Amino acid sequence: MKVTRWPNTILHKSLEKIPHRVWSTDPQSFEAIFERYDKYDLVWVHIGLSDVNRALPGNPYENVMNALRANFENILATGFTHYFRKSRVYDKQHSRPGHGTFVRLFFNDADYRTNDAIKSILVKGEYRFDECNHRNTYSKNGCFEQVKKDDALTISIGTPWLICSYLHHIEANHGAPYMPAKEYKGVMHDNGSMSEITQTTQMYDGIWTFNKFKLQRHLRAAGILDEYDLNGLSIYAASIPEIDTFVSGKMKQDPYYLVT
Repeated sequence: MKVTRWPNTILHKSLEKIPHRVWSTDPQSFEAIFERYDKYDLVWVHIGLSDVNRALPGNPYENVMNALRANFENILATGFTHYFRKSRVYDKQHSRPGHGTFVRLFFNDADYRTNDAIKSILVKGEYRFDECNHRNTYSKNGCFEQVKKDDALTISIGTPWLICSYLHHIEANHGAPYMPAKEYKGVMHDNGSMSEITQTTQMYDGIWTFNKFKLQRHLRAAGILDEYDLNGLSIYAASIPEIDTFVSGKMKQDPYYLVT
């Protein structure tokens, strides 16, 4: 265990509690940012609706979704249900995501959800994971790997820094020593049918936090991260394959790169 994780964790938790000032911004300027990424069909989003609500008039969820749907054919969001580890019950249609207001609203709009009982991915659009291994979250033929192969973009809106759930896939692929694989047995309900399942996924063995400042600084220097500030409303965008290549190189040198 590296003791350097504690200053990093404490710093980020403290900064998350500091109020962030956001002023009203022009909706057209907001929408124009996403037009710059018209070469991408697939985007994975992380949204902080509180900041969006301060910046734009009207319904913040609808504002974000209208801008995204105007520019991307397929939108992904996390449907994570970590509580399966205790409940051992996963219902694809009714198990609500456990993290954030946006994903709980997106859950109601989603056209598809993966079978992963802990780290499911929600989809708005026709994109599917039919050929993937859903029972081993970060496997080489899993859903996260397919997102990279299909050249997805990741976008964070209204968040204090880039948020990218795909980073956990990189940790798992490089055998992060603080993230062992675990198996969880339970049941899955899907449109009235029930099946027994065993979900394999990597989970942290303690309190670990990405060093977001370091990562953002490094991605910026490498020319991978695009950053926008609309009167305090932050937007971050980056290619998932490019993040994978960069972070993989760092983790080969230091398996604790992301968390110290």
